[in-house]
Amino acid sequence: MKNLTLLIFFISLISCNQTTTTSSDTTSHGRMANVDSLTMAFLDGWNAHDSAAIMKTIADNAIVMNDSSIHTGTNAIARNWISGGVKVLSNIQTTSLIKEVGESIAYDGGTYTLDLTPPGGPVLKEEGNYSLVWSKQQSGDWKLTLIHIEDVTRMPDIK
Repeated sequence: MKNLTLLIFFISLISCNQTTTTSSDTTSHGRMANVDSLTMAFLDGWNAHDSAAIMKTIADNAIVMNDSSIHTGTNAIARNWISGGVKVLSNIQTTSLIKEVGESIAYDGGTYTLDLTPPGGPVLKEEGNYSLVWSKQQSGDWKLTLIHIEDVTRMPDIK
């Protein structure tokens, strides 16, 4: 929870200097980003088990953080996160709870569900929270620079 709070604070701090607009009023390439389209391209790659499509959405300097590890840069992300996950994850669906777009940064955060099918094992259901931060690249393309995934399925129910 502390990491998620810090992430939200960081995004808020960065976006304070950004001119914002709603994602439905923007285009996906060039000037402003359409957060829904960007997130869908990322999810479509995962749901199609297409590593190349996933990697097209990720910036060279991206960071992936999950429950137990941090991966930095496309080589580490491809080797340590995507190569294994793309084989066993499917039916990824998200519910966006917050999203915003600025001139050079966009973010989307919410909850997710997915199916995890270990080799030879049963289909396991997973749910959690996610934060995606997109940055406008020098080329004008929008790429993911931060992916934070928090699986809440394995967390104890503390009241």
